[in-house]
Amino acid sequence: MERLAAALPAGLVHVVQGDGRAGAALIDAGIDACVFTGSPASGRAVRIRCAERGIPASIEMGGKDSAIVLADCDLPRTVAGITQWALSNVGQACGAVEVAYVDEHIADAFVAAMHRAWSRLRVGPEPLADVGPLANRRQLEIVAAHVEDARAKGAVVVCGGAPTGEGLGYAPTLIDRCNEHMSVVRDETFGPVLAVVRVAGAAEAVRRTNQSRYGLGASIWTRDIARAERLAERLDVGVVTINNHAFTGAVPSLPWSGTRETGFGVANGAESLATFVRPRVNVVDRAGAPEIFWLPYDGKLRDVLERLADLQVGRFARALGLPMAMYGRIKGVRRSLK
Repeated sequence: MERLAAALPAGLVHVVQGDGRAGAALIDAGIDACVFTGSPASGRAVRIRCAERGIPASIEMGGKDSAIVLADCDLPRTVAGITQWALSNVGQACGAVEVAYVDEHIADAFVAAMHRAWSRLRVGPEPLADVGPLANRRQLEIVAAHVEDARAKGAVVVCGGAPTGEGLGYAPTLIDRCNEHMSVVRDETFGPVLAVVRVAGAAEAVRRTNQSRYGLGASIWTRDIARAERLAERLDVGVVTINNHAFTGAVPSLPWSGTRETGFGVANGAESLATFVRPRVNVVDRAGAPEIFWLPYDGKLRDVLERLADLQVGRFARALGLPMAMYGRIKGVRRSLK
């Protein structure tokens, strides 16, 4: 707020802290448009309230982004990239990688490489730590509950799987052999956790991604770019990145959007302008004569319309008299105005 206020006109930016009651009051305050980021339940409530007020709303309701890891991927770079996008900001990002659908032929190698990489990370509250604390106690409890649910249903916790014991810290957690019955695959975790789901190949990975409640983003990790581009066409998400993930959220020219429970709001790109601007058309008629369609309605108007209809269906003989009929109609309208 302080940094924005230093660069923008006075009074333009405000910060209001509070719960749903504060949000409802903001919507009811006479705003012209609303942009919301939050949970599906809150997003639905915001969308309904904005509709009742007759104002446009751009709604983003979270994500459960997947990384599709194919057998021909560049494994070291894939491990580095997914580590970045799973753990950046402690996984507290709508575009974080939360599920990795990994081809079963390389799943063992992928999990082992991820384990080695994550075991080297610095965890703690200090400024230069790789993985810091979660935002609040409630989020820490959600993360812990997702991990315990996966463990209880047969998943293998490869590393992490517990709070650090210091403040709101939770150890970077890699969970193997997950499935869609687990919260860590089905629901938004929003923490330093990656669920690994082993799949038979690309087709199964695409199908599982499209079955998610959310549809914000997905990434495909492979050396075969042409194949990845074909697979991207089959993914029902807002943003697909090949051999990277989610960085387009910081590119103003590219739309950031989603499907299903993520919502239909669009941030960035020309497509987002529909929320913030409304089209207006200014028309100037410089003609001196009245229009042939203006009142009064009479036989001459009917004659003109019938000749126009004949012209449209290719009956040209009667349409030949259309110019004279239009001229006579305009003269009639002028006489009626005297």
